[in-house]
Amino acid sequence: MRFGILLLTLVLGPALAQHAHPTPQAAPERSFLSAMIAHHEGALEMARYALERGKDKGVRAWAEAILKEQAREMAQMRSWLASLGGLDPEAHGGMRAEMTAMMGRLRAAQDPDRAFVELMLLHHKGAVEMALKALTIAKDRRVLDLARDIILVQAKEMHAFRLWLLR
Repeated sequence: MRFGILLLTLVLGPALAQHAHPTPQAAPERSFLSAMIAHHEGALEMARYALERGKDKGVRAWAEAILKEQAREMAQMRSWLASLGGLDPEAHGGMRAEMTAMMGRLRAAQDPDRAFVELMLLHHKGAVEMALKALTIAKDRRVLDLARDIILVQAKEMHAFRLWLLR
């Protein structure tokens, strides 16, 4: 497992700064959690769309799993933010703009199943990049554990998405 995290860090390291939106005056944990909440909100919106328009049973199962797991994580992150100064509007707003753009791409697609998987692959890549950065700067064990879990779960899902796209 440590090798997997090291490998992800080496492979994705150069891209870390491209996706996260740290707010200099905010604690790293507050910035990460605020951006990740917006990121998860985007995933929930995409998953709902996939359930409305998608036909593939596997894609629909992924969408249902995303709705369940990321809603749970969002509630957890919101509860932690209460003790960290609340939601960081700059970190949250920057990520919401990215998620809105991604959702627009999903809505414009001809094949909602394929578009969902392609975009969720990119979406998960962004979450992994954000989580890797959190692993390097966070001091709160809860945030470190969440970042680790996001990396492990979403990297596994990314593999499944790539396999689905290759079929």
